Amino acid sequence: MRRSPWFISARAALAGALPAAVFFALSDHAPTPRAPSLRPEPVAPPTPLAEPIDASTPIAPPTVAAEPIDAGFPFERPTQLIALATWTPVRTEPRRDAQALGYLRAGATVDILDGPAGRDGCVVHRDHPEGGWYHVRGGGFVCVGGNFAMPAPARSYRPPTQPNLDAGMPYLYAINYGRSVMYRRLPTLADLHEYEPWRFSHATPESESSATDLDAGTPAPSPAGTPADPGDTVENRAARSVAEVRDAGGPPRLTDLAGERGGPVVRRLLSGMYVATDRTVRDSATDEVYWRTQSGGFVRNGRLSPVRNWSRFQGQVLDETHHLPMAWMVSETGWEYTPFANGNGASMHRRVPRLTSFALSDAPPIRSGGQTFWRTVDDHAVNQRNVRRAVVRTPPDGVGPTEKWIDVDLDEQVLVAYEGTRPVFATAISSGRGDRSSGVRNYESPSGSFRIQSRHITTTMDGDTAGDGPYSIEDVPWVMYFNGSYALHGAFWHSYFGWRMSHGCINLSPGDARWVFLWADPVLPPGWHGVYAGSTQPGARVELRHSRANAPEEDRPASAAHAMPVQPAQ
Repeated sequence: MRRSPWFISARAALAGALPAAVFFALSDHAPTPRAPSLRPEPVAPPTPLAEPIDASTPIAPPTVAAEPIDAGFPFERPTQLIALATWTPVRTEPRRDAQALGYLRAGATVDILDGPAGRDGCVVHRDHPEGGWYHVRGGGFVCVGGNFAMPAPARSYRPPTQPNLDAGMPYLYAINYGRSVMYRRLPTLADLHEYEPWRFSHATPESESSATDLDAGTPAPSPAGTPADPGDTVENRAARSVAEVRDAGGPPRLTDLAGERGGPVVRRLLSGMYVATDRTVRDSATDEVYWRTQSGGFVRNGRLSPVRNWSRFQGQVLDETHHLPMAWMVSETGWEYTPFANGNGASMHRRVPRLTSFALSDAPPIRSGGQTFWRTVDDHAVNQRNVRRAVVRTPPDGVGPTEKWIDVDLDEQVLVAYEGTRPVFATAISSGRGDRSSGVRNYESPSGSFRIQSRHITTTMDGDTAGDGPYSIEDVPWVMYFNGSYALHGAFWHSYFGWRMSHGCINLSPGDARWVFLWADPVLPPGWHGVYAGSTQPGARVELRHSRANAPEEDRPASAAHAMPVQPAQ
């Protein structure tokens, strides 16, 4: 029901063998993962198994050398390399079967420290006499001169848009509406008739189409198409497969939406699925515009709508001026109160927007009529039922004086980042929503002590969920796995932080997730897209706990409709 741990690596290998890199992985590790398409959760982090090859980018001819090449001219070691594959591994040692320290993504540039250190398992193209394993900045070795990486600069290669590490959203994202198809390359008219027959009434498919990159203004060739088979097409077979699942009483699965291996279709997209975009390309034969996705696929522009209204909510960096305790308003209708002079109650002072923050005082709370009010530093108060409160916690046993660790209060729905005993950041989060009466719908986040296992600037979340069907969100930002497929990550598809909304993972606003991601260990070297924790680079400790014996929430939103993105302030 959810993707296996090796899914990303296996998919990357497929993307290298075919003309585009597509599809990643993620689904919750909750007991029985089930999620609407607007609230995805991940599968386990990628575990490198096979060497992925991304042939979707223009590189040297595919003829390779079986042994080192004598170029007949002096060798000059490159000073930088540029990654070509969607998953370009950085190995601990200069050989293919060595452990991966992390990975680069297509278009990333990193400094070379020294090398080459042999070619053990590093397949090199004939016109790259400098090819081999190179030691790169950040540690580890990368295979240069083949389908994984080449010396930089590479004037013949136009890299995809690189992630923006200074923004809450590292890429431009779009949501799909209606029936869409993601292609491995720009589709020919024959492909369109074959895989999107609903768009045509009377038309004759041509053998091929040409395209122009709108950004670059240069021709982008499209392989010749195959005339549509008037009989049993791939589209008809896929439609029958989906219909059979539907008639059997269940929603379609990701496998029902997938294209055939070796064919031009990556997959079909359902409404509510998201993609991370790279650039637009115009097909001159049909005069249609396609978005090239970060995964290397092509989706017709008319079906995609840019994601603009993601939550700009930001937690609080803590210092001498800003400190704990503090609280955030989580109710749609929230009030700030004025305490009575006798301290026996409070009166309404003013309404405040949801997610407004309050600096709390250490004064005793006001208790009146069965309600509790927390006092603020400016002599006002907030109702306990309407806010989420973060307080200082004593470090767990074994935490060093400056060690980074993360405390997640699953009952208060808050996260506090610490360095030893000093809190440095606090915010409201959304953890897994629970329904103990139904094992299928119970997505409570696990409690316990964990460590970050890996960090990824982005990685894709998709999966099948009981009742709701498949979901897919490409390149979920700022992902940090801490227990199998459970992770802390940014969520741009809802803004209801402070309430349990996820399927087990810890959701943060994109800006908050970025802050924690860039702060946490293990360190992500410049240019790398992901890094794995190890004995020499342990991950930050993550403590998930219940402060109130997992007490049920009050005033929880009735449905996911209440969690739609808010319009940001102008």
